[in-house]
Amino acid sequence: MEDFTTDEFKNIGLYNGKELNDAGLFNITNKEADLGKFKTPGLRNIAVTAPYMHNGMFKTLEEVVDYYNNPQAFVTNSINIDDALKSPLNLSEKREERFSKFSKNAHRQEIPEKSLVTGH
Repeated sequence: MEDFTTDEFKNIGLYNGKELNDAGLFNITNKEADLGKFKTPGLRNIAVTAPYMHNGMFKTLEEVVDYYNNPQAFVTNSINIDDALKSPLNLSEKREERFSKFSKNAHRQEIPEKSLVTGH
């Protein structure tokens, strides 16, 4: 079932070597290019998995969308941030609301009443 992720490791700007000092994948590989990289999680069921980010710094999906809209407004001097996030997205308020709504509705299908194991 699609979970809306690439399962890649990305640096989304939450590493600056100071107050945000979890080096992520670098701690395993010791490669400079991996500084601040974390596995990108799926979006399915995201509405029920708060807090968000590897360090739990965001409590709501709206905060996450605000962050992605302009990471530099939250974290200055990010080290090794992914190129896709170096410039603000400049999403309109309406687009931010749409993304939040989509995320809140990305739930897995309900488990059927019959048990898949017992058939009852």
